[in-house]
Amino acid sequence: MVEFQELTFEENSHTYRLNGIEIPSVSRILEPLSSAEYGSVNTIALKNAATRGRSVHRAIEHFLKHGIDNDIIPSYSNYFAAFKKWYAETSPQVEEVECRIYHKAARYGGTADLICRIGGKLTLVDFKTSSNIVEHLVRVQSEAYSRAFKYHGIVFDSKLVVHLKKDGTVAVKELPSVDTESWTVFSSLLNIYSYLEKNQ
Repeated sequence: MVEFQELTFEENSHTYRLNGIEIPSVSRILEPLSSAEYGSVNTIALKNAATRGRSVHRAIEHFLKHGIDNDIIPSYSNYFAAFKKWYAETSPQVEEVECRIYHKAARYGGTADLICRIGGKLTLVDFKTSSNIVEHLVRVQSEAYSRAFKYHGIVFDSKLVVHLKKDGTVAVKELPSVDTESWTVFSSLLNIYSYLEKNQ
């Protein structure tokens, strides 16, 4: 669907560059909002959650791109089982997996978990492995991705958060396809980020 050679990503430093110039990631712009929700959580717990999320996302990517069905460590297998349950029940028509995107005007980057068609609808899917879903935070993140794609002429009919749980169950939440409030919040956070960068 999309491939942007002008956008590069360094995984170790989680750095996006557009034509060689570093641009902020969606997650970095969201840090003030994320800190408000998770700032009191133990640092080790946060690191463990991040490791789990990366491992499960990698397993999903390998499954969707290459049909690899066992690329997950045993302690995370229930999360992957939850994904496969959702996949079997939904039968999404996969278009892009781990799709890197940038906003042309606002100049930020990010990676969308899955772009697919479900029931004929072009759908943006975000997989979460956290213990709980903070809906307003997820909405802002998802809208930031959606607006970036829109700048490249791709408009989604639907946005979903697929919550993969420790017990192997799955919960799906449909988000507003156009979320003006969340975009206003993200734009404000982007302005704050730009202001701080300018005055460092």
